[in-house]
Amino acid sequence: MELGLEGRTALVTAASRGFGKAVALQLAAEGARVALCARGAEDLENTRIEVAAAGPGPVIARALNVTDDLAVTAFLAETEQNLGPVDLMLVNAGGPPAGRFADLDLDQWEAAYRLTIESAVRLCRLVLPGMIERGYGRIVQITSVSVLQPVENLALSSVLRPAVQALTRNLAVEAGSAGVTINSVAPGYHTTSAVERLITAKIEQTGCTREDVLADWTREIPLGRLGEPEELAALIVFLMSRQAGYITGQCVVSDGGWVKGTF
Repeated sequence: MELGLEGRTALVTAASRGFGKAVALQLAAEGARVALCARGAEDLENTRIEVAAAGPGPVIARALNVTDDLAVTAFLAETEQNLGPVDLMLVNAGGPPAGRFADLDLDQWEAAYRLTIESAVRLCRLVLPGMIERGYGRIVQITSVSVLQPVENLALSSVLRPAVQALTRNLAVEAGSAGVTINSVAPGYHTTSAVERLITAKIEQTGCTREDVLADWTREIPLGRLGEPEELAALIVFLMSRQAGYITGQCVVSDGGWVKGTF
């Protein structure tokens, strides 16, 4: 299937590993020009090398924190100067730490707000006006199944992630007439470093083994396994494609059937 991404400029945040890295690799393979950012400079440089080898388009990378307004603004300017205006954007900031409501203080809530919501607003404010002006754009935001169903020991995510989907829906209405689509994806348990941190937190909280945690999770997943980052990346890249031009404002779930609600 020809996705129509060749020559497009893509901005991928939290790109050094996990979902962001998998998306960047697939975009590069489709011929996109790719701008990468993440906090860890060493992992990011390794990813840049892999992404550059995955496709014919140019690749740039910058180590930064998406909560840093000046750094993000400067990187967007660098991207446009070197690769052209951003056509495709993955909004991805990892996830807030695990914890129950009673164990979280206000500083942790504020930090999670800045990471989860404020960073998404910042990126969209910087990129969306240009997309609207040019009459084309694709934005995909990574949220979580906590948008649809609260997850045990993930109070921050369960409260704040739904706001990201609300942002998705609101912007889809505002930008739709300009030919810009904005969607979210809600991953369940995948084999990422973020999930490994959840496993560690569960072990520390309960004293059970890693095998016990995985067994408990997979018992609740009809497909009986965790997902792979490449599987979610394929969904995201499709939502960025020409073929997905009539899909907007949606929250698309990739969880192996974990969420039990009907919607």
